[in-house]
Amino acid sequence: MGRREPVLSQNPTCLAVSPSTKSGARLGYENDHQYLFVVSEVVSETSSKQNIVIWEIRDVPNMTQTNAIILRFREEEAGNFEALFKKEVLPLWRQFKARGKIIAASLTPVQDGNRGRKGVRDYILHVEVPGMAEHSEFDSNASFLKFLPRAQAMQPEEPLVWLGNTLFQV
Repeated sequence: MGRREPVLSQNPTCLAVSPSTKSGARLGYENDHQYLFVVSEVVSETSSKQNIVIWEIRDVPNMTQTNAIILRFREEEAGNFEALFKKEVLPLWRQFKARGKIIAASLTPVQDGNRGRKGVRDYILHVEVPGMAEHSEFDSNASFLKFLPRAQAMQPEEPLVWLGNTLFQV
């Protein structure tokens, strides 16, 4: 992640940072290894006696978390999985989205790729959440925990799971 710069004070439009901070620097208090701000544009600089630069910044995005999971199901179980997902997880996604706890989510059957296997149906599960707290809240939801073992029983192997802070997005 590179060198971390401390935020010494903040308000909605100004941050006080060390003089070496440049545009594009990741700033903020760490929360589960996630930065809260990225300096997108330096509008003005002011030096003080303490050798600190005050930068006014604009368009400071919050970091989000992207989760990508490849789920594998036995071909004969794919229809059962889709029905179970539609009945039990999709309503949870909608509830979490309505409360701002999910930014975007999708379940996509894989149609092409370089790792397909005969007799196995792969799915791409993509979820973007505001941060780890929302991710953990979903994963510990009683309804999701009830769904999970039934879905896992249909899978011939462990899913491939990746998550990280979103770097670029359009």
